[in-house]
Amino acid sequence: MLLDCNPYGSAVPLDVDEQSNRISGGGYAANLQFPFMASLQRIFNNQAVPTRGHRCGGALITFQHVLTAASCLYEWNADGTRSPISTANYRVFAGAHQLTNDTSADRVRTILQYTEHPEYLGIPSYLNDIGVITLNPRDDLSCTVAGWGALNNNPTSLASVDLKFAAKYIYNQEMCTNVYNTQHGMPNIRNTMVCAASYDIVSSGCVSDEGNPLICDGVLTGILALHGNCAASSYPEIYTRVNNYTSFIRGVTGSANTFTPGASIFILLTLTQMAFASLLS
Repeated sequence: MLLDCNPYGSAVPLDVDEQSNRISGGGYAANLQFPFMASLQRIFNNQAVPTRGHRCGGALITFQHVLTAASCLYEWNADGTRSPISTANYRVFAGAHQLTNDTSADRVRTILQYTEHPEYLGIPSYLNDIGVITLNPRDDLSCTVAGWGALNNNPTSLASVDLKFAAKYIYNQEMCTNVYNTQHGMPNIRNTMVCAASYDIVSSGCVSDEGNPLICDGVLTGILALHGNCAASSYPEIYTRVNNYTSFIRGVTGSANTFTPGASIFILLTLTQMAFASLLS
């Protein structure tokens, strides 16, 4: 049920036209009229209905974060209690005005994690009813890494005088987990990590490349933690996922926005409206 905020009293229930999936009496939005709009959807059997399992609305505040109500991050059980939603059972849709326009993978993203306000009190108070959904990066997203690392694993080669760069792509998280978690002595892949591989296989991180930034679609996405040790390999390299550490970074730097220093969230939303034709990382 959708509610109309009545300034003269309590919230007033509004009828919802299920055929058009809109608030009765409201207007139809044009495509990309509200490019920041996002739909939190339950995945189970959602392709069978035109509303695609839509549960709650939200707003893209970065290319990888959706702002929504904390109450949307819970679901009702048969016994009348509420439980936190499982990220595996939900997805986020954005980039089009019709929920059925979801055939492009660019418009749908799975959920990495979500965070509710620490002082959210739940129903019926609805106090601090706000939360942030963090989206998984799109697989095969084109990225670039740059650094002054060594050119080879020769003991005398410690660094490159010239800054070099290489093209990378985001490696499927589940596949990366299978690659590393089964190997003795290798780190277990966590949600705080992101994996990236080289298109040409030849390009590889080397000595002194640790700490290199991974930039994906203009967004600082990762910090190199484990590289390929100068060897040509199809194995992905492991990066620390930057967006998991925004609170830490802001706490140290005092920056209002980790990824676009000096820019306000309103500038970010403006850029999103200008450039957002598909759901990007």
